[in-house]
Amino acid sequence: MQTFIQGPLPDHGRNLLRKLGYGEQRKFDGQISYIRRAGSSDFPRFHAYIEDKDNGLQINLHLDQKGASHEGSHAHSGEYDGPLVEKEMQIIVYNIDLMKKESPHNTPKPPQSSSEDKKSKFWG
Repeated sequence: MQTFIQGPLPDHGRNLLRKLGYGEQRKFDGQISYIRRAGSSDFPRFHAYIEDKDNGLQINLHLDQKGASHEGSHAHSGEYDGPLVEKEMQIIVYNIDLMKKESPHNTPKPPQSSSEDKKSKFWG
């Protein structure tokens, strides 16, 4: 399942996913992905690939049901849609949107007074 979260974002995608409980995983080919266990064992687990782009964040998410079946193989049994993947994506989007709202970059700034006001307040 793919989604794009429009920016501006409060942090880099890597840091946002880490705040949501995802750990960084370097693949055999050097590619970085992020995983979060869905239970107490290694599988099933949510597996995300992210890309910071266009002032936002592209997320590709799936659910790994189990590890590779054959030694030396990198293929696995994964779900790329369905209720569990959809729910997890909703959780990710909701929490990143919440972080965007709480970001100090989105805090309204007080109105600036004119230079004449500053002069009178300084001496008076």
